[in-house]
Amino acid sequence: MLAPTVTKRIVTAYAARRPAKAREARERLAGLTDREGAVTRALARGLSNAEIGRELRLTETTVKAHISRSLTKLNLTNRVQLAILVHDAGLADEGAPGDG
Repeated sequence: MLAPTVTKRIVTAYAARRPAKAREARERLAGLTDREGAVTRALARGLSNAEIGRELRLTETTVKAHISRSLTKLNLTNRVQLAILVHDAGLADEGAPGDG
């Protein structure tokens, strides 16, 4: 078992070594709306739907709707695949509180 900070560093380092995969993942994610992207990046940081809602000031139902639309647009079947795609793109930390 690794601490979340260690896991995040490993995933980020791995994604940085694969620029073609990162570029492809970014291109796929570019089709999301700004709000879908924000929800997706928060999901990739490991937040629950309730936590995403609090952070982005959305209802949990709205968060679920954004995740569902993102999965459909990206032809994915679950939130783990979505989180991996965001990590592959190197975007998991974008939009995190304190990053501005």
